[in-house]
Amino acid sequence: MIQLLFFRFRVNNNTVKRLLNDSLIRKCMLSVIKGIASFGIRYPQPAGAPITIVWNFTNKCNLNCLHCHQDSSPVSSYPELTTSQAFKVIDNMSNAGVAILTFSGGEPLLRKDVYDVIERANDSGMLCTIASNGTLMTSEVAEKLAKVGVRRVEIGLDGAVAETHDFLRNKPGSFEATIQGIKNCAAAGFDELATTMTLHSKNVNELKETMTLAEKLGATRFYLNRLIPAGRGAEAGYLDVTRAEKIKALDILYGQFFKAATKGVGMQCYARGMTYYSRLGYERSNGRVFTVSEALSGYENMFQEKFGLEVSKFVRELAEGFSGCSVGLTYAGLTAYGELLPCVPAPIRLGNLLYEDLEEIWVNSKLLNYVRNRKGLKGSCKICGYRKLCGGCRYTAYITHGDWLGPDGSCPFGPKNH
Repeated sequence: MIQLLFFRFRVNNNTVKRLLNDSLIRKCMLSVIKGIASFGIRYPQPAGAPITIVWNFTNKCNLNCLHCHQDSSPVSSYPELTTSQAFKVIDNMSNAGVAILTFSGGEPLLRKDVYDVIERANDSGMLCTIASNGTLMTSEVAEKLAKVGVRRVEIGLDGAVAETHDFLRNKPGSFEATIQGIKNCAAAGFDELATTMTLHSKNVNELKETMTLAEKLGATRFYLNRLIPAGRGAEAGYLDVTRAEKIKALDILYGQFFKAATKGVGMQCYARGMTYYSRLGYERSNGRVFTVSEALSGYENMFQEKFGLEVSKFVRELAEGFSGCSVGLTYAGLTAYGELLPCVPAPIRLGNLLYEDLEEIWVNSKLLNYVRNRKGLKGSCKICGYRKLCGGCRYTAYITHGDWLGPDGSCPFGPKNH
């Protein structure tokens, strides 16, 4: 059946063979097939279980960032899994076919057992990534993470100078520590090193400089985030950028992405929480070069090196099936106590993986099945000609309108005529 799917998009046989020999790609495709079995053929297509889970491995953090959507602090008031319980949750995810597991937080490096748990997940066949503020990322820590199986690292870099970065991170000295942490990760030789920047009114004019700094430090990927109204971030709305500033920032981001995609030069740049970045790329390139989701374009170095240029064409063909917000389709969040969430910022507990089967929760959740009905989009998202490519951030619709299928109020463009 996988071969038939590739044939549908005219991918040549040699490329198909290389794709099927890649364990991560094969795992993702099998999950899609399970999704077809559970939900039928849909647009967009839900997988049979989350392909990616972002795990807030701890609620503790050594910083006190203004934009934190988890409201993390040095002392957590929330229960957290023991090591043995974390192993049980990993087994549950592995049995369901989860392909990519990101350890986040809080600051995941504050848990001493993070190495043991990552090793367990890696041994279970999941590609492991870690998202950190970088201040605790010594050379020894970076090398140990690489040894236990971490393939990708993400570190927050929220400005090109200390004053800007430290403002959002709410702690003097965090910039210097973060810079050293990025350098240490670059030296450790992970498959991919990403920096993430949360866009706000006090750093919007430093975007280019921050991207240049990230690349100079060894980053291979750059993510631009937006302020999310959750946790402490709910009180940071006064820092949000204007619509014009957001469009300008996305244009700058896309300029670097286009250069990397077409010329193979520099970092690849993506946006998070801003599904309309796909629309911007589509419009700027007349449908030739754009991102399909927050992390997928087909131009990634790992794809190009393994499978050749044909993969980007394949990904573009799949755009309507896998683009836009991935809530309920390919991604979910997980709390420090093992509770499945629609997405990381959404404090809505769907079930606990300590006691309940992940596939059962995923397939039968009334909330997720409601969100999956993208034909039921409302307001400006419903009438927009880019609803199949973009579709808006579903959590933003929920937090602003009380409806997961409502319009995305963070969109700076407005609906496009059909």
